[in-house]
Amino acid sequence: MTSPPGRPVSRTAARRRAVELVFESFQRGLDPLDMVRQRAALRAGGVGGASGETGEEAAEDLSDAVAVPPYTLQLVRGVAERRPEISDWLDTYAQGWPQSRMPAVDRAILYVGAYEVVFEDDVPDPVVLKAAADLAGRLSTEKSAGFVSGLLGRLSKIKATLR
Repeated sequence: MTSPPGRPVSRTAARRRAVELVFESFQRGLDPLDMVRQRAALRAGGVGGASGETGEEAAEDLSDAVAVPPYTLQLVRGVAERRPEISDWLDTYAQGWPQSRMPAVDRAILYVGAYEVVFEDDVPDPVVLKAAADLAGRLSTEKSAGFVSGLLGRLSKIKATLR
């Protein structure tokens, strides 16, 4: 996803791209930053694959190597770094819905949304909840928007205890 020269990518578009990358990384059993590295290698004409870099090294390399919006990379990096915590939150607060029963796209939206709600203070929580619900409504099942919004709303209310 790129934007015309001189025109930044909206947060909505960056958020959707982050969900796409997280979704694909989960489906392929990769770390989300490895997924971005593979995309960078493909765009650069390389073979793709994990290079053995740490997350910090990858962040430096990826900012220039890939046409990934900066906010997308910020969200993907956050999910990669906080994945175990976010997984625990989803297991704890998605009462009666283990992650294995959730549609895969809902999980990706929840991981990105949970990271954004808890750790990205410059975006108001209601904006994140609406954006996540909108994505779920467009990309997943009929009931997903309410489920995603409800679970992220719960995390929003208790986020001070999650940090």
